[in-house]
Order: sequence, then structure tokens, then C-alpha cells
Amino acid sequence: MVSDDKVAVVNGKIITEFDFHNALQGFAMEMHRKPMEQLSVEELEEIRALAMEKLVARELIYQEALAEGVVAADDAVSAEIDKVIANFPSEEEFYATLAKAGIQPIAYYRMLRQDLTVNLMSEKKLAQVAEPAEAEILETYRRHPEKMKKPGRARACHILVKAPPGDREEALVKIRRIKEQATADNFADLAREHSQCPSAQRGGDLGYFHRGDMVKPFSDAAFSQQVGAVGDIVETPFGVHLIRVLDHEPDSSLSLEEARPSIRRFLKETAGAQLLKQWVEDLRRRADIEILQA
Repeated sequence: MVSDDKVAVVNGKIITEFDFHNALQGFAMEMHRKPMEQLSVEELEEIRALAMEKLVARELIYQEALAEGVVAADDAVSAEIDKVIANFPSEEEFYATLAKAGIQPIAYYRMLRQDLTVNLMSEKKLAQVAEPAEAEILETYRRHPEKMKKPGRARACHILVKAPPGDREEALVKIRRIKEQATADNFADLAREHSQCPSAQRGGDLGYFHRGDMVKPFSDAAFSQQVGAVGDIVETPFGVHLIRVLDHEPDSSLSLEEARPSIRRFLKETAGAQLLKQWVEDLRRRADIEILQA
């Protein structure tokens, strides 16, 4: 049972074991895609340090926000709660889940208000980040040509025969029969007749897509097949496919003007992260912090 015992005190404000446990679970899922209880000793030690650092920083920013009169509005908190409730079958189910976790509705409201207030204060601080200078944008463009690329695309059409898990033989028999008939000339007609994908009405045409937009077996086939040819049968979690590639576009270099928006965004985000890090370090130096559980 997670308690309300204190694990840290920041300028007299208590961080509870409950808060620490929630932060640990969040990092476990974010970093390792599994519950905290399934982590190795090394993984748990790693996220314990991160969770405590995050909680202390959050409390410091929240206190700074209150000192400057920055507080999330009630309607903003209510709207955020409504968004969370929308993920549950009903409002009753949401509050039942809170109760099962030992969280009172008013405590949940306060937690959300604190999170939103921290976000508001962080955004206020980030507003101080200046626009990157033109010379900095140009230098970044020149120093990282390998990143200034427009990824290649493929355009393909396909015929999908769905297959239930563990029983794909019938689908394979059907797709093999279709493959025996398929040519570049009649592929679209066969897709309209046989494909079980919504793209069937377009002759199976999926339009252009990048690597990673499709599941890996499909993407690998689409980017390796010869343009115009009907490829071998491809199996994916969706079923079995025949693919005909219509076009390949190779990777290409971005011009400075094409790359400018992403370079600008990258430089601002980098500067913002550094600003927030330095700001929190300054807050920590001025604060009275007692860590009771590491």
C-alpha cells in the first residue's frame, strides 16, 4: 500500500511517497514500456533518481509560479479532467478508478492544477527564448548536411486478403490464385474485385508514403520491389498482400529555405531546454531541499 509518508521536503512543502510511486510508474512505462514491478534492479535504480529529480523540479517551478501569481484557471483544469474522463466508459467509471487508486477527487483536481500551473510557468519562461540568428541557422545547415534530407517515398497499390490469426492458409490460397492472374495491366481491376482494404475502390492505390508509415514487412517490400512489377506475397498482421509499386522517390537534399523551419524549431527547442535546465538549477541552489528517500 502506497502511503502519504514524505520522501522529500522542498522549501517546507512535502513530496509524498504516493507522488513518488506515481512518478516511478510513469518513467517505467515511458522508458521501458513495462510496469515498475517488472523492472530489473538496475532499471529501477535509474528511474528512482529521475523520478525524484522530476518531482523536486516540479515543486520548485510550482512554487515559483505561485510567487509570480501564475495559476491554472479552474475552467482549464475542468477541461483537462473532461478530456481524461472521455477515455473512460463513463464518468462513474472514472471516479471509481480514482477511488480504487486511493485518490480523492479533490486531490486529483489539485494534482492536475499543479501540473497545468507548472506548464504555464514553463511556457512563460520559454517565451524568453530569442529567435535564432540567421548566421546560426546557416551554420547548422552547413554543419549537418546528413540531416538536411527529404526522405524518399514510395507509391504503391495492393490487394489485401484478410486472415484470422492462426488460420492463414485459406487467405494464402486465395492470394496465390489472384497472383496467378495478376499483371501490371489488370492489377487495379483485381484490387477492386478482391481486395479487402478500403483502397480497393481506388484500384488498391495507397498513394505516396515514407518508410515507417506502413508495417515493416509491407514497407520493406514496397521500397525494394521493382517499379511496375507485381511482387511476391507479403504477410503482415493485417493479412496477406500483393503489392505493385507505382513509383519510387529517392532521398533528396533540402534547400536552406526548405530546411529553415525545422532548423529554427530545433534551435529554439535546444535553447529552451538549456534555459529551463539552468533555471531549475538556479532554483535548486536557492532552495531548502531535504531528500528523505532516494
